Amino acid sequence: MCSSGCAAAPPPGAELPLPARGEPLEFSFAGTDDVVVSSATTRGRVTVLVFVATYDVASQLLLRRLADVIVRFTPRANAAAVVVEAPRYAELLPAYRDSLQLPFPVVMVDFATAQGQGPFAWIERVPTLVVLDRTGREVARRQGTLPAGELEDDLTRASRALR
Repeated sequence: MCSSGCAAAPPPGAELPLPARGEPLEFSFAGTDDVVVSSATTRGRVTVLVFVATYDVASQLLLRRLADVIVRFTPRANAAAVVVEAPRYAELLPAYRDSLQLPFPVVMVDFATAQGQGPFAWIERVPTLVVLDRTGREVARRQGTLPAGELEDDLTRASRALR
């Protein structure tokens, strides 16, 4: 799991191997103001989770590109930024979301993921983008920044995954 020694500059758009296709992932990430992004709240739509650090410029760039893509993508898809920092910074999430003008929630990583366990156990760098299909199965994982066109391609592939 990414900690204070995170490498913030992986090769742009690096694709990572996916776990064997199995059961849908179960997760729950909380933000402020009772915001929760979970497997239950995202099922039925393609979902993009971006694991970020607020201080990382590459994370900010990827989130802005995703924000531009997600508002015009059809069919509608879910998106969320998952901050992989200490929980004491949770109160800053609304300011981070507003400063980047993000149209999706910004939430904190859960304890299991922060400890390198759970369904996203192998998050090693920020930013890491994870795309889930409508059933909650992981269909893409990338590290680093991506051009808007590649984000759209990943969303389109995930949308067609079950057709």
